[in-house]
Amino acid sequence: MNAVRVPWSDASFLAYFGGLTILAAAVALLSVESGEHAAGGFVGLSAVVFAVVMLLALLAKRGGRLVTAGLYALTAVVTFVIFFGALLDWFGWLPHANSHAFEGFRFWLLVLELSAVVAAAVALRAFRFPLLVFVVAVTAWFFVTDLLSGGGDWSAIVTIVYGLALLNLAVRSDSRGSTVYGFWLHVVAGLTIGGGLLWFFHHGDFDWIVIAFVALGYIALGNHLVRSSWVVLAAWGLFQVTTHFAEKWADVQFLAFFPVGLIFFPFFGLSVGAETHQRPWAAPLAYAVLGLVLIVISQLLFRRRREAHAAAPL
Repeated sequence: MNAVRVPWSDASFLAYFGGLTILAAAVALLSVESGEHAAGGFVGLSAVVFAVVMLLALLAKRGGRLVTAGLYALTAVVTFVIFFGALLDWFGWLPHANSHAFEGFRFWLLVLELSAVVAAAVALRAFRFPLLVFVVAVTAWFFVTDLLSGGGDWSAIVTIVYGLALLNLAVRSDSRGSTVYGFWLHVVAGLTIGGGLLWFFHHGDFDWIVIAFVALGYIALGNHLVRSSWVVLAAWGLFQVTTHFAEKWADVQFLAFFPVGLIFFPFFGLSVGAETHQRPWAAPLAYAVLGLVLIVISQLLFRRRREAHAAAPL
């Protein structure tokens, strides 16, 4: 299944920006209208929005505008899930929201989550749009974690195991030549593994030192696999490690640069506080040291790649 390749250009940027704006607008519209209509009326409205977006996707695909079609398909997946959720709610089957996402066994909510996975997979097969791989991987993570866990440590363990399985799938996808699809698998693998580890290691100095070593491992893995997404996540992780120690040593408030893994914490049930410290000069000094460390690492990677190319047989 050949992926739709999207070379970077001003036109592709505008297409992506426009498509994602339509997605945000559709979600906002349905969110507003959900409180303005009865359950049956909202089912009808969400069905109309889904039908319109799906028609636009099919027309764009028929016209050969594959990137545009994929972007419409992304919105179609989201609006279909909203429509299906509204239908379940109309029947009285959808449970009310709990304190966090993975609490308890809720059959019809699992059905809704599975419908998101299936809808994204069907759209991926029909439109071959790489960004839909990200949607499939994320929705599958949510479904599997909700099915197998109830929040907290167990959800974090399931998340890490899922990330490791996805990493294996990503490497196999690369070996088969599906590098465009593999990119998004690597992204979600890095996020889930890192998010799960941050659940366990985010409290004291020792925990953040562990995260620093994990970030260095991400850099090594990204260099070995030639996948920059791991290096990007590593840099962000090291930035958060620096933020922790900058707050500890300096007179600054919590800088609100949440670690990548904290996007998982609302699902696991964690909240983050704020602190103040002394020695304000320590914060910029810590970030300067981080910058120097990243530059040194980049130079080491450049040197290794030059030596590898020089040693390659002609």
